[in-house]
Amino acid sequence: MRLLFVCPDMRTGGAERHWATLIPELHDRGIAVKLLALADKGPFFEDVAARGVPAECLGLHRHTNPRALRLALSVGAGFAPETVVTRGVSGQLVGEAIARRSQAVHVMNEHTPLTPDGRLVPPRPHQRALTRLVARRVDGVVAVTQRQVRPLEGLGYARERIDVVPNGVFEHDVQGVEPSSEVAGGFSVLCVSGLRREKRVDVFIEAVAAARRDNPEIRGYVAGEGSERERLERLAKGRGVTLLGARRDVLELIRGAYAVCLPSEAEALPMSILEAMALERPVVATDVGGIAEEVLDGETGHLVPAGDPEPVARALLALAADTERAREMGAAGRRRQRERFSGEAMVDAYVRVFEQAVASGQA
Repeated sequence: MRLLFVCPDMRTGGAERHWATLIPELHDRGIAVKLLALADKGPFFEDVAARGVPAECLGLHRHTNPRALRLALSVGAGFAPETVVTRGVSGQLVGEAIARRSQAVHVMNEHTPLTPDGRLVPPRPHQRALTRLVARRVDGVVAVTQRQVRPLEGLGYARERIDVVPNGVFEHDVQGVEPSSEVAGGFSVLCVSGLRREKRVDVFIEAVAAARRDNPEIRGYVAGEGSERERLERLAKGRGVTLLGARRDVLELIRGAYAVCLPSEAEALPMSILEAMALERPVVATDVGGIAEEVLDGETGHLVPAGDPEPVARALLALAADTERAREMGAAGRRRQRERFSGEAMVDAYVRVFEQAVASGQA
């Protein structure tokens, strides 16, 4: 099997982290894989390359121009993939061209977040039109949560070509992780999130500030970077929340915290929640996307409505008031992660999907 993975970039984010985990594991199984980043590298690009995976970045920021397509097609021809795996609108468009030129099958990996009303976060109008055009040609789709299936059908993807493979965490990635001292002291709560409007880090800051009025031991930390940085720094000032910036030691930060919180109003199946579960930390998160498939309310953490700091504050206060119960929730989350979201099971499922796509394409 020869797999060419095509994406816009490998910057920090859940989808990028997922590919930075999946691709090297496929390589370690003896499968021929290559990563093609169309625009930028990003830190996860270097992680993939460091694992011995051939990786190439074209540095192209306008993927519709003829030069961009010629370069991408030449990469595809040189690698001769059986399957082209894509992510993102530009990845789909270029990947479709590579697949047709190489007579390969095209499998799209869907990480687009869902809004509270169950819709995929809408692309820009021109992207929506392009997506609908490609949707009819794609040979397979791998969604990460069942909740993505119906909206994907609405975009024109054939239901019989959609498989759901949840994200997973590998044992070797979480074993022996030492707690970071940077989040030590008090009842520390970590939010791992890009600083973008839909992530609602402002809700996290407001919730921590509200909770601290009853329990000053609660402290909040945010690991992530983005366009909202300046506004959120102003909001966090004097409210017991520290913005840590983009971090490569997320697992150590999770291990050092008492709990993890994700108040987004749009998500798919967040890796940060799975990592929190793997590291035995209770989770407070909004019931959007596939989060309810990860977090069992009252058993492994608390699910709260999107956009409201008060339920988040109450959940944090409850965890801080009964740390033994919080530890029990973390342990239950660990068991659930092992049973439902293991990295090994994830890779097995992707291999089956790719094999079936190739077999169907040859039929």
